Amino acid sequence: MNEKKVVAFIMEGPSDEAALGSIMKEYFYSNEVRFIVLHGDITLKDYVSADNILKKINEQIESVKSKYRYVQNDFLKIIHVADMDGVYISEEHIKEADVERVQYYEDHIAAKNRHEIIKRNRQKGNILYKLRKTGKINGIPYRIYFNSCNLEHVLLLWRLKLDVLSIH
Repeated sequence: MNEKKVVAFIMEGPSDEAALGSIMKEYFYSNEVRFIVLHGDITLKDYVSADNILKKINEQIESVKSKYRYVQNDFLKIIHVADMDGVYISEEHIKEADVERVQYYEDHIAAKNRHEIIKRNRQKGNILYKLRKTGKINGIPYRIYFNSCNLEHVLLLWRLKLDVLSIH
């Protein structure tokens, strides 16, 4: 009997999936492992906090289980890829500017509303701290990886490759 196994990838959006998802699916795809790419930066949702983040991630996993008829034992691992979004930059380096969307520079962040970015960074920082210390979500091994620019995508790919290979 060929038992299906699932590694669930939580990725923030289409660019992350384009950069990593298809490569991961192609490289690691086998009869025993199936990759599921979930979308959305869950750390920035208004209804998510450090207190409920594990529950919210588990809800995403439960919806995947339901959709694809997986059971708990089908899951080998949850791998979460999160952008840093300048979350740990000191507040004095967040500048108010006339920009349509947040702009990231080597030495500062420019945003239309400086206080919103400070609030966002605090929320996301607290959530990422909790996730970094999390080893399992509802009994499924969980690991979070961080990236912040294109070079990190390449380095992340090799770290994921080594991590996923350790499953076998």
